[in-house]
Amino acid sequence: MKSSTKYLLVLSIVPILTSCVAATTAKQQRIDEVPMYGGMDRSSMPELKDGDEKFISSVTEKFGSREKASTAWVDQGFKFYKDDQLGMAMRRFNQAWLLDPENPEVYWGFAAVLTDQEKYCEAANHIDMAFAKGKIQDSALPDAGIMYSGCVAVNSGLTESEKSAYISKTDAVFNEALESPAVSDKYVYFHWSRAMYALKDWESAWDKVQKYESSTGETMSSQFKDAIRKNMGNQ
Repeated sequence: MKSSTKYLLVLSIVPILTSCVAATTAKQQRIDEVPMYGGMDRSSMPELKDGDEKFISSVTEKFGSREKASTAWVDQGFKFYKDDQLGMAMRRFNQAWLLDPENPEVYWGFAAVLTDQEKYCEAANHIDMAFAKGKIQDSALPDAGIMYSGCVAVNSGLTESEKSAYISKTDAVFNEALESPAVSDKYVYFHWSRAMYALKDWESAWDKVQKYESSTGETMSSQFKDAIRKNMGNQ
């Protein structure tokens, strides 16, 4: 996912921090900008079926296999994502899905875009699909923590059992990320502190702030820290 300053969880949950036929959904969103094309049966539409077959054939010939082509399209998707071009990112992830629906990083891509769209529970479902499909980069683990905690924070319709499950998964992925040499402690603790803030677990949020500062030698936002202390004092 994007850098810490681009996290929607920070922007929307932590208030103290500031190709295809142009088919559309009811809200005029392009269907190719919805994960897995919104579940539509593209083979039932001759113009889409023909276009998809030509696309798959051409890129498979270029990259040597559908799997390699899918990986390349995921990389393109994340480049668009990092440039805040979410629509283009989703289109590339959808094409990567057409090429190889078993590619786990396709679902990470879907989840990343959905998180930026503040659709945390949908994002959580897709990151779970990514983990179920196979191994993905360890840098996805803190991202998953943001998705799980975000889902709890914004969805009042979750049952207590569902909330507990998401919270458990939040802690699990952050702890796993700490064990990975591919993920910096700075990245983990920064987002872990915000995940705990979103969950209103003030003591844990404060603990993660302290661990962030001790492990990096850097100071987190005084505004963020003041908000945690205030909430701890109000308990």
